[in-house]
Amino acid sequence: MASDFGSGIVESAFPAGALVPKAETGVLNFLQKYPEFDGRDVTIAVFDSGVDPRASGLETLCDGKSVKVIERFDCSGCGDVDVSKKITPDDDGNLKGLSGRTLKLPADLVALNTDKEGAFRVGLKSFSDLVPSKVRDNIIVQEKLKNWNKPHKTAIADASRKIVEFETQNPGEASKLPWDKKIIKENLDFELEMLNNYEKLYNDIKTSYDCVLFPTEKGWLTLIDTTEKGDLSQALRIGEYSKTYEIKNVDDYLSISVNVHDDGNVLEIVGMCSPHGTHVASIASGNHSSRDIDGVAPNAKIVAITIGDGRLGSMETGTALVRGMMKVMELCREGRRIDVINMSYGEHANWSNTGRLGELMNEIVNKYGVVWVASAGNHGPALCTVGTPPDISQPSLIGVGAYVSPQMMEAEYAMREKLPGNVYTWTSRDPCIDGGQGVTVCAPGGAITSVPQFTMSKSQLMNGTSMAAPHVAGAVALLISGLKQKNITYSPYSIKRAISVTATKLGYVDPFAQGNGLLNVEKAFEHLVEHQQAAENLLRFSVRVGANQAKGIHLRQGVQKKFVDFNVNIEPVFFNDKEVDPKDKFNFNVRLNLIPSQPWVQCGSFLDLSYGTRSIVVRVDPTALPPGVHSAIIRAYDTECVQKGPLFEIPVTVVQPHVLESDNNTPVFEPASNRGDRAVEFQPNTIQRDFILVPNNATWAVLRMRITDPNHGKDVGKFFLHTNQLLAKQSCRKLETMKIIGVNSEFESTTAFRVKGGKILELCIAKYWSSHGQSHLKYSLEFRGVEAQNPNAYVMHAGRGIHKMEINSLVVEEVIQPLLQLKNAAVVLKPVEAKISPLSATRDVIPDGRQVYQNLLVYNLTVAKPCEVALYAPLFNDLLYEAEFESQMWMLFDVNKALVATGDAHSHTFYTKLEKGDYTVRLQVRHEKRDILEKISDANMVAAFKLPNALNIDFYDSYNQCIVNGRKFASAPIKGSPKVLYLGPISQERLTKANLPAQCAWLNGNVVFPKDDAGRRVALHPFYYILNPTEKKAATNGAANGTNANSSTATPSANGNGTKPKAPATTLSTTALAASAAGDGITAQSDAPPNSGVLQSSPKKGKTSADDYAESLRDFQCTHIVKCELEKAEKIYNEVIAAHPKHLQAHLLLIQNIESTELKIQHPFAFAKAQAKVEGNENTEKQKDDKQKLRCTLERIIKLADLVIKDTDADGLLSYYGLKTDTRADAAKIKTNMDKQKANLIEALSKKGIAHAKLAVLDDNIKDQLSELNDIYSEIIKFVDANDAKAIQFSVWHAYAHNHLGRMYKYVMKLIEDKRTRDHYEELAEIIGALGHDHAKVAINRLTITSFPSNFRLF
Repeated sequence: MASDFGSGIVESAFPAGALVPKAETGVLNFLQKYPEFDGRDVTIAVFDSGVDPRASGLETLCDGKSVKVIERFDCSGCGDVDVSKKITPDDDGNLKGLSGRTLKLPADLVALNTDKEGAFRVGLKSFSDLVPSKVRDNIIVQEKLKNWNKPHKTAIADASRKIVEFETQNPGEASKLPWDKKIIKENLDFELEMLNNYEKLYNDIKTSYDCVLFPTEKGWLTLIDTTEKGDLSQALRIGEYSKTYEIKNVDDYLSISVNVHDDGNVLEIVGMCSPHGTHVASIASGNHSSRDIDGVAPNAKIVAITIGDGRLGSMETGTALVRGMMKVMELCREGRRIDVINMSYGEHANWSNTGRLGELMNEIVNKYGVVWVASAGNHGPALCTVGTPPDISQPSLIGVGAYVSPQMMEAEYAMREKLPGNVYTWTSRDPCIDGGQGVTVCAPGGAITSVPQFTMSKSQLMNGTSMAAPHVAGAVALLISGLKQKNITYSPYSIKRAISVTATKLGYVDPFAQGNGLLNVEKAFEHLVEHQQAAENLLRFSVRVGANQAKGIHLRQGVQKKFVDFNVNIEPVFFNDKEVDPKDKFNFNVRLNLIPSQPWVQCGSFLDLSYGTRSIVVRVDPTALPPGVHSAIIRAYDTECVQKGPLFEIPVTVVQPHVLESDNNTPVFEPASNRGDRAVEFQPNTIQRDFILVPNNATWAVLRMRITDPNHGKDVGKFFLHTNQLLAKQSCRKLETMKIIGVNSEFESTTAFRVKGGKILELCIAKYWSSHGQSHLKYSLEFRGVEAQNPNAYVMHAGRGIHKMEINSLVVEEVIQPLLQLKNAAVVLKPVEAKISPLSATRDVIPDGRQVYQNLLVYNLTVAKPCEVALYAPLFNDLLYEAEFESQMWMLFDVNKALVATGDAHSHTFYTKLEKGDYTVRLQVRHEKRDILEKISDANMVAAFKLPNALNIDFYDSYNQCIVNGRKFASAPIKGSPKVLYLGPISQERLTKANLPAQCAWLNGNVVFPKDDAGRRVALHPFYYILNPTEKKAATNGAANGTNANSSTATPSANGNGTKPKAPATTLSTTALAASAAGDGITAQSDAPPNSGVLQSSPKKGKTSADDYAESLRDFQCTHIVKCELEKAEKIYNEVIAAHPKHLQAHLLLIQNIESTELKIQHPFAFAKAQAKVEGNENTEKQKDDKQKLRCTLERIIKLADLVIKDTDADGLLSYYGLKTDTRADAAKIKTNMDKQKANLIEALSKKGIAHAKLAVLDDNIKDQLSELNDIYSEIIKFVDANDAKAIQFSVWHAYAHNHLGRMYKYVMKLIEDKRTRDHYEELAEIIGALGHDHAKVAINRLTITSFPSNFRLF
């Protein structure tokens, strides 16, 4: 119906049927003909990013009651919570959560607990990676708007106002203020700085919730404290999804469900890492009670299996895939059959004929009878771009390409005019690299349908083969639904065969993108019914080509000048072959007619095939084929029933390249054209493929394009450029270019890209599918090249001295201007631990009883200064589906066990900003065979540090000039013969200035040769500079026999006269020796370094051996004052003081012992809080005694500190430091002594000041002590800044005494820079809370909980 409103006609009927297209493949007709074959009694497992059961259309089946999403699992481990810790609550129902909060259980929950001991399991979970990053950002924005912005802006305004008021009252320069006014000004400035820093920090703060798990009569019950207050009566209560189908909202965005594993030790919280999986499920099986917007099989059930890992964005992992497949096997064996798997996920493998994951996928199909549908990928339009899956070792999966119909263009894309139906430009193309067929059929690859609630949108448009695959999965569900109701036996093989032979071949559509054609559900069902008795319905035909066991024949190596014979093995394999009745195998026989589709492919015409392998010879004679790509198929028909269509096919693909003239001119390729302007006509989705044999020595190419239509003017044509060269045992993505280019008739568009000489290049130019109109494009491809040709030219060993490069060019005169930049430093990490253990007995066991093991390798990484680091395991990197192992996930933790980064199969290019500190890397490798895991226990990891400044290596054209760092090479043309250049090793001075990480093994970067700007951008050659082994400093008495005492020695070696050097004598600790050398002024640390093999010093001049012995004994005793129990330490201290009354260090060491034993709380707010708690319970004598004991301890510290202060000449120190220059002969020795005395004095003052402040807190008279504290503070700042390491703890207390909370913040942040501890963060929360900013205190508490987990995160 249409209405006329003024200038136009308004259509009132929206083409809703094309939003979730179904007419194109006959689904609507099928459901109209068979309304009961709507997917009922069929279950589809969706291997994806998670499915939202609350999304529109996914709540129920067609009856409006039965749950559609019957199971929901996160197989990635991202949602796992360690709840192995069991705690029994006290009589009031209180227990301590892992967040540190006290959790209050209401009586009704305590009564539900059926645990024999009455215990509850506790865990902690950060929810940040259970939702996509965009949703996480939305959550933060909403939280900030609701609880942060208003109070924080008010706080900033108040802080700014205070500063203005102070400056008004105290005019003049701040630097000229007296110290007491200056610290007030500093405090105000630091308060504002604190608030501004928290504003910047807010978006990075993650929320972690306490989780409590306990058994009830109805199964496990989970409590999640989303209030963050510990009141579990208000907590989220969720039962196991498989029993309750409960979905609960954590907030307005995130809904979750839970599962429990390993007898309650692991809680699995299921979220969604992207909207993708929900959209996919809606296409396959959405039920909206409207045929227009329903999914393909609206009455099919869904099992949601999350394989995307939120820790990796949403990438799939081997662990997730294997666990997902285990779950499918388990459900099938339990009688809860999975009929179809849809997997709209995948990567590109380097090879497909082997791989652990592919083997298990084949097992799912061949043993359990599950039809597996996979998206072919969105990596076209170049050939050989099908992803994995479906490209695995056997063609057991159904691969799907993406098609777009005119109706979809109108309803989904709002195009101004409809174009003929076609495949999308970007859909991946056949053949597989090994020649197999990856695309089985094509189907509509776009839809506007349901997405998760967290998107705040009812539906979204998504397109891709990810949308085409669930259309086919839904169609398969319709077929199976009908077959089940008709009691017709089927197998994955009969299903795939039926949809292949009945697909509608689209003659005008790229044959490499559509497979057998557009899916036709009606004809497929008719075929299955008609041929239900066919003997081959329960078997497949394994086709293997050559020694590599390829799935087809693919010739793409140079010019094909002669015929090639291929041995092809054909073997019938029964479904569940190991358990099939032997009689079936014995009785099987089929007589085949083999028909090649092209005359240049030849084979025998007939084949009699029984159970067993038959080999045939296929001859491919491409000698008469013109340049381009040519495909053929050998189809095998049953001679008794040709109407069934081919039982199997042998695909053949041949590429004949254009060969360019080899002369002194620059090689240029231009396509053939019948037009005078040599242009090629492009309609929407026209694809022009040219295959060119890249000339040897070519390293880059330049594509020039221009539209020749004169009337186009500035109108831009939208062209998709895709170039590809296939390299041995590498994926199609290793050497390719993909980009959309705008081209017009006014200016020539130029694009440069990298190429490899001697390999066939596919130059694929396509007019984008949605780009209207006709265009004529003139284009040419020019090859250029410069490269080093001598062996190992791009690997330089520093230890081998001068490195030579022989540089040659493609054309006679190519100007070179070499530049070598090293941008990364690699450190090889060796495992400090490798432990093999069985994984979960319920979750990680492949039926029947095939236990999966892990090898958990642990590495240590030290980062000396903030930098960007990429981590990878070379043995496993860049491998996933083709890998021997199931998983190679690693997690990087800081010293507090907080997760910093996660990586998996492709982590070598992802850099993480790391702060200074020590880190632990944990790498998990999984396999069901323990002996295989044992072989990788020594596997290294590599930490690639990004250098702040690139290191350049200069080039020389003279060997001698290189040696002396003389005249450098800049630029010159290459004229007919190779140009030899030399590179010298990087000097130690430059390496030192570069601040390379410790134990750096090599540097890497790129070298470029051409002067041409386009060539310099793309013709990059990876270059590795192998460093000399790190020198190991050998501690000696001096250089013996003329050798360097610091020479690098890996093992004890023979000296000049052939005898072994004597082992160094065992000595006292290095601390004791240092103390002896320094005399009474030395400061010893509480953590003394361990004993080492440092040789004894000779007696000092002027000292007798007895004096030296006495000092050494004294220093040895001093090291034990800190280490021993207090009572023993007091005894040693008295002995030292009795023998050496002026040894001030002993007093400080005893203070350190007292503090570590009696005074474990150091921060002001924490100390005051603890004392307030004690005072609230001062009813017992013990508590009074404890308080008195604390007072005595503090007074003792003051007395000990006064002994140091009294015997230190502070005025003398000040006089000394007032000297501008000390000209005395022993000035260096005097300075060392004075520095140590100063350090002792500052430490003593600090200890005394802290003790006074703590006494003031005990007596609640802090204001009365301000004068004393100020005096101490003024004494300290005469010598050092307030944030000096020796003084900073006192500075914190001094700021606290003055209620200078801004200064407190600054000092505590300085402490955090040196060492991150939970105590520091908790003090920060108290500081901001004391300022009255509760909103910020909540944020800091969240940061504290997340930053200090109790254990490493689960894999």
